[in-house]
Amino acid sequence: MKKIKIILLSVTLAIVTSSCNLDRFPEDKISEDTFWKTEKDATMALNGIYTYLSSAAYSNLYNDSYTDNSFAQYPWETTAVDASAGNILPSTDFGYNFVTIRGVNTFLENIDKIPMDKNLAKRYIAEARFIRAFNYFDLSQYFGALPLVQKSGELDGANLTPISEANIDDYVISELSAIENDLPTTYTSSQDKGRITKGAALAFKARVYLYTGKYKEAYETAQLVINSGTYKLFNTATVDKSTNYDNFVTYTSTTDKDNFYKGLSNYQALFWANNDGNIESILEAQYIPDSKGTHSNSMTLLLLPNEESGWSSITPTIDLVNAYWKKDGTAFTPPSNATRASNYNNGNPNNAYLDEFKDRDTRLYASIMHPNGPWSYLKGFGTSTLFKWSKGGNNTSKIGYNYKKMADYSSLDENLNTSNNFMLIRYAEVLLIYAEARNEFSGPDPSIYDVLDQIRSRVGMVGISKTQTKETLKDIIRNERRIELANEGHRFYDIRRWKIAPNVMKTVYDITNIQVATRVWIDKFYRFPYPQIAVDLNPKLKEAQAAKGY
Repeated sequence: MKKIKIILLSVTLAIVTSSCNLDRFPEDKISEDTFWKTEKDATMALNGIYTYLSSAAYSNLYNDSYTDNSFAQYPWETTAVDASAGNILPSTDFGYNFVTIRGVNTFLENIDKIPMDKNLAKRYIAEARFIRAFNYFDLSQYFGALPLVQKSGELDGANLTPISEANIDDYVISELSAIENDLPTTYTSSQDKGRITKGAALAFKARVYLYTGKYKEAYETAQLVINSGTYKLFNTATVDKSTNYDNFVTYTSTTDKDNFYKGLSNYQALFWANNDGNIESILEAQYIPDSKGTHSNSMTLLLLPNEESGWSSITPTIDLVNAYWKKDGTAFTPPSNATRASNYNNGNPNNAYLDEFKDRDTRLYASIMHPNGPWSYLKGFGTSTLFKWSKGGNNTSKIGYNYKKMADYSSLDENLNTSNNFMLIRYAEVLLIYAEARNEFSGPDPSIYDVLDQIRSRVGMVGISKTQTKETLKDIIRNERRIELANEGHRFYDIRRWKIAPNVMKTVYDITNIQVATRVWIDKFYRFPYPQIAVDLNPKLKEAQAAKGY
């Protein structure tokens, strides 16, 4: 696949993202008088708008650190450190940014000036409007009411009264409905791989419906994606047995063992650089190999520990590890923190400690590094086939666990940059949207069990007991989302829309039962404050700011 070269377009993008109000046009930027002349100009400007997906990928990677799933230890990398500790104040900017929206507005105001194929122009307009809608919904999920900026000259909505979050949601839905038929189902040209499709518009619309409690619309829209036949759950052709989990898994038969390793391989490779074979991906931020890091990403560097040449920037919490099912699909009952610390025995774990990780959900082994757990699939890095936690070490996890998920050594270069794409929407999420929305609307039925069992079967897990009530199935679906989508950013939105944040934002401990971080929750934290600089620029935000409790 030839990726969209989004980073190379920064100079072009400057004409659509500059927020400076200067009398003299900057000499290092392209004047609109000399741009918007050819189809190539339109392509370059649109590709520049796609840079938003790359920034969204990094935001999503850190998003779980605002929740009970992950812990981020470096405040210079993310506001999640302060936010999860309750330091949520207007003095901090939590991402209130209209740069991409202004860029889209400029694009839409100028593309008609270009003599180009009308059908192509229509598709370009649809792509740009999708990204604007995607950006707007994320902003509304963070900040609630927003100015609806629809002209390039309206800098950050400086003179606009914010409209309600519900109205923003309606606007997003209307935009997606207006453009979905102007987008192709797939692209045939390698130059266009990775661009927005009709499936992305439908899948994102299903997400918006789910988040806003419109359950019938959510499952019906998800069903359109499912019925399209365009996407499937990823299954790798290569079963990797190089990492031996036989000491952790009890197999009932040779077939059971084969299913385990197949499921493990499926889930691991799902997030690696799969070339063009990942039919699960619906929308992604794309990267290509580049030792300078311009077009590659630093996800592996952020996730792995110093022992594996990483930074441990984002690490899983004990609560997340406890959430993974047992191998038989039932809930895991964890030991107390004190008992775990005793079993860990200051780095000399006894059998009781290792028993925590025996016969667990396959996705746990594919996602989490734990002390004395297998780690031999790293090629060329690491000094042991077992992970050792160096507590207190530089760039080492504060919890005792690290993420394997998304750490892609198959595409790692000498500077720890990788080229695996980050999936912003994938087919498994669509199945989970269908399951949750349909259960919320009408309760358990065979179609819900079917989509959930598809997800579990892909990783070699058993299906769900078909005797659930609406409430017990709700709990299963919520935990299945937490496991399947861990470290992908969805938990941020889930604990807020489910209103469970007060119950789950608990103090974080390491595996020796030492407090790592205090988590604080006040209900006004369901939405962040506008940064004070934005309120100063637009006093019309003051009333909405006060309504949020800031």
